[in-house]
Amino acid sequence: MPCCRVFARSPGIKVPTTLSVTRLILYTLAVLAVVALAWMVVQIRSIIFVMMLGIVFAAAIEPLVFRLRRAGLKRGQAILVVYAALLTVIFGGLYLLVPLLVRQFSSLDAAIPDMFDNLRQQALDSDNAFLRQTGYQTLWRIQNTYVRIRNSPEIGQDQAVGAATSAIGILFTIVSLLIVAFYWMTEKATIKRVILSLFPLRHRARAHETWDEIEFRIGGWTRGQLLLMIIIGVCSGVAYWFIDLRFWLALAIWAGITEAIPFIGPFIGGGTATLFALADSPEKALWVILFVVILQQLEGAVLVPRIMKNAVGMSPLTVVLAVLIGNALAGPIGSLLAIPIGAACQVLVSNLLRGRDDRLATELSTMDIAPLSPAQFGSPFAPSDSSLSRIRRGIKPSTVKPAPRRDVSPESGLPPT
Repeated sequence: MPCCRVFARSPGIKVPTTLSVTRLILYTLAVLAVVALAWMVVQIRSIIFVMMLGIVFAAAIEPLVFRLRRAGLKRGQAILVVYAALLTVIFGGLYLLVPLLVRQFSSLDAAIPDMFDNLRQQALDSDNAFLRQTGYQTLWRIQNTYVRIRNSPEIGQDQAVGAATSAIGILFTIVSLLIVAFYWMTEKATIKRVILSLFPLRHRARAHETWDEIEFRIGGWTRGQLLLMIIIGVCSGVAYWFIDLRFWLALAIWAGITEAIPFIGPFIGGGTATLFALADSPEKALWVILFVVILQQLEGAVLVPRIMKNAVGMSPLTVVLAVLIGNALAGPIGSLLAIPIGAACQVLVSNLLRGRDDRLATELSTMDIAPLSPAQFGSPFAPSDSSLSRIRRGIKPSTVKPAPRRDVSPESGLPPT
C-alpha cells in the first residue's frame, strides 16, 4: 500500500509526492548492490589487474596471430606458435646474458666503495663550494646507508620463505597472464558478439567501431613501447661498451627498463650511467652525457614519430595525470596500466562526442531554415521596402540623372562647374 495519497495533478501546481514502500526497498537494494559490487572489485583487484594485463598483451600480439592465421593455422595454433617464439627468445637471451650479468653484479659489489671514494675526492677537488660541502656530505650519507644495508643481519628463515613465495607468485602471475591472453583471443569473437548485442541496433555499428579502435590503439602502444625499450637498451649497450664503461650491460638493461617510465625514465637511465662514468673520470661522464642527449633527440625526432604512429595519441598532461592516478590507486602496476586505460577512456569520450556532433548535424540538415535577409539584421545597406516591392514587380528602380554641364565662358566671371 502506498504511504501517501494520490492527488490529481493540475497544470502549474507542484504536488509533493513521497516514495512508496516498494520503491524505497528497491532503491535501498540498488544502493546495497552498488556497495557490494565496489567491495568485491576491491577484493579481487589483483585478478582484475592480471586480466587487464592479459588483454593488453593479447592486443599486442594480435597482428602476429592474424598473420599466422592467414598462413593456414587455426587461432589456437597460431597463439601457441607466438608463445613458443617469445619464450624461446626470452630464455635464449637469459641464457646468454645472465652469466655476464652475474659477473658484473659481483664486481659491482666490490667496486662500490672505491666508486664512492673517487666521487668524494672529485667533490673535494672541485672549485665549487657547493660541491665541496653539500656534494661530499651527500655522498658520505649514501655510502653509509649502503654499508648499513650491506652489513645487515643475514636473511632469516621467514624472510627466505617470503622471498620464495613472492618469486612463485610472480611466476604464477605470468602464467595466468598468458592463459588469460590465450582464452581472450580464442573467445574474443563470442565475447564481442554478446557485448554488442546489449546495444540497440542503431548504436551497434558505432559500438563495434569503438571496440576496434580501442584494441587498435592499445595494441599499437604496447608494441611501440616494447620496441622502443629494446632499441634504447641495445643502443645504450653498444655505446657504453664502446666508451669502456664498467657494468655496461647492466646499465644498458636499466636504460631499456626505465624507457617505459613516461617523461622521467630516460633521465633516470642516463643519470645512473653518468654517475658510474663520473666515478671513473669526468671525461667519460661527458661522453655519456653527450650520447644520452643525442639518443634522446633521435628518439624524439625519428623513433617516436615512426614507431608510435599507432599509439594512443594522448596529450602529455593526460599521460602525467593518468600515471599519477594509477600509481596512487595501485602502485607501479597501476602506473603501467594507466596509459592504456586512459587511451580507452579517451576513445570512448571522443566517440561519444562524435556521435553527438553527427546527431546535431543530421538534425540541422533536416530542418527547414531560411537565411535571414539584411533587413532582418537591421543593416544600413539593406534596400527599402519600396525598392523591394519594385524589384518583385519587375520594375527597375529609378535613377537620378546628373545635371547637364553648363558651358561658362571666361568672360562671364562665373566659376566653371
